[in-house]
Amino acid sequence: MVGLSGLLIPQDRVAVSASTFSKFFLPAFVSYWTMGVLVQRKRTAVMRFALLPVVLLCAYRACVTLDFSFGIPDHRTQNQSLAFAMFTVSMRSTAWAFAKKPYKRNTSPDKTSNCDTSPTSTSNHSTDVDDTPLSTAIWNAWDLSVNLRGIGWDWSEGVQIPKSSHGTQSTPEFLLRTLAKLLFYAVALDALSAFTRDLSPETFGSLKGGTIFDASLPSLSRYTRSSIITFFSGWTAYFAIELVYQMHALEFVLLFGQGPSQWPPLFDAPWFSTSLTSLWGHKWHQLFREGFKSIGIRPLSYLLGRTGGVMGAFLASGALHYAGLQAMGRGGHPVVVFGFFIMQGVGIILEGTWKRYTGVRVNGWLGLLWTWFWIIFWANFMVDAWARVGLVASKFFPDNYRPVVLLAKFLKSHL
Repeated sequence: MVGLSGLLIPQDRVAVSASTFSKFFLPAFVSYWTMGVLVQRKRTAVMRFALLPVVLLCAYRACVTLDFSFGIPDHRTQNQSLAFAMFTVSMRSTAWAFAKKPYKRNTSPDKTSNCDTSPTSTSNHSTDVDDTPLSTAIWNAWDLSVNLRGIGWDWSEGVQIPKSSHGTQSTPEFLLRTLAKLLFYAVALDALSAFTRDLSPETFGSLKGGTIFDASLPSLSRYTRSSIITFFSGWTAYFAIELVYQMHALEFVLLFGQGPSQWPPLFDAPWFSTSLTSLWGHKWHQLFREGFKSIGIRPLSYLLGRTGGVMGAFLASGALHYAGLQAMGRGGHPVVVFGFFIMQGVGIILEGTWKRYTGVRVNGWLGLLWTWFWIIFWANFMVDAWARVGLVASKFFPDNYRPVVLLAKFLKSHL
């Protein structure tokens, strides 16, 4: 007889197939989507509370059971992505379960584009008194389930969305620009990740992993080298996130009729951040803001005020990233993984203390230097944790279809 522990924590992951996908992934998504329907309706609090444990259990089972890498070591990052997705499902479902009022979808901002593909309308024009019709809530739940920043929803108040530098764009123009960005990020990601692997192919550049700190070097050279590796790894992560975002932008605008304004820029030039507060507050992507508020900011700010809220956000972020490393099968020391994010919260608290005692906000070129120093210094240890589990050695594209290789072949045949 299979015990409860065997049901919750399988001994081995199973490769994704039609059977395992329907058995493990679909229950997580369907229960999550159902929660998205309920959060738009009045008098559903009891049902949402009852459904929450089901969503959490289904998300957990999908996260620890499915193997999206198909047993290929190079593709273990696919399981990391699965962990991020299921952790996000859990955070958002928690937020929806405790929502004090129904979520409302605003009128589509793209009046000239075909954003509403429902026979009636995906927009919710009801007042605070009216309840969202069930049919509308069912349709809107598809958007809500993938709309992490709440664009077009009333619950996204406070989320700072970067404005496009191109102004209002037609759909064809947006698609062309997005395709160009996608190709650029694909080439940049492939080139930079390969370059970083080649810095030490026998240690952190290999799938077995290794440290970025070379003990054979003098201290100054050792930490200069590790900081350079950290710098490149940060850009690799940035390119990977942007690549996925541009892919989804093409998909949802081209296939599902969404408008360009529903896909604004993801980042707001984070490399120009003049404080940690501005970097993490709005210049870095805000995809997990709703979830971090639900499980980190709100509970700890209630107990410890603003300081607790700041630390709660970064504890939640640390948990998300630690879960991602665990999903790769080799873990990573929790103190190191959580340490980077905890110290970001400490840095923001220090900035607040500085402003309180001096009356001057951290800003300007000194703020820029401070931000870069604080990030790079603590990121050394985070990237080292990545490197030790083989994450730095991950390949994002099949060898025969690497963008850099395809680009080289194209240029060679046309020049």
